[in-house]
Amino acid sequence: MNRIVIALCAVFVAFPVCAEEWTELFNGRDLEGWTAKGGEASYEVVDGMLVGTTKPNTPNTFLCPDRSYADFELRFEVKCDPQLNSGIQIRSADKPKMIPDALGPVVREKARRRVRSGSLCGPQVEIAANGNAGGLWFEGVGGWTLKPKPELANEVYQKDGWNEYRILADGRRVAVWINGTKISDGPDDRSGMSSGYLGFQVHGVGARKDPLRVRWRNIRIRTLDD
Repeated sequence: MNRIVIALCAVFVAFPVCAEEWTELFNGRDLEGWTAKGGEASYEVVDGMLVGTTKPNTPNTFLCPDRSYADFELRFEVKCDPQLNSGIQIRSADKPKMIPDALGPVVREKARRRVRSGSLCGPQVEIAANGNAGGLWFEGVGGWTLKPKPELANEVYQKDGWNEYRILADGRRVAVWINGTKISDGPDDRSGMSSGYLGFQVHGVGARKDPLRVRWRNIRIRTLDD
């Protein structure tokens, strides 16, 4: 097994896939151009996959490309241990100044406390075997922006296999497909965030010592910006 220990660098490097459109976010070799935020879960490259592993008594951890995105289409494959909850942050803030004033004073302060702790706050597309897959959660504040559809999610989400996600963020619209089936499609009318960071989450597991893992591969993005 080819195992490469995490190496986090501050420079973003993109690898073009299809001329002028798709860009590989993850090169399958190392983590150059990625930065971990939040907790202390580990990330490494194993056999060309991005693998996140839980750590006891640490909060949610996010591995982020070192640039922000506004309007985009993101595609990837993911395999998550069924006992673990994961997700992908989109257009998320890591600094208080990125939190919109339109959230209102109470929610805004809650969001700013979150990012002051070193974590992310913003919309999260759920990866989970509990029926929430494909829903849009407001990470750092709480509550659903686009509610999950458990019956549909359980029908298409493979609990023990790989799942292909497609996420479209265009203006206020956010749409999510899992294995070719549309799960969510609607406006993000809660966060007020039009641009921000992506974040590949390893969810906190409390005091659990036995590690759980989430694996990603074939991560690519195309921007829709003018």
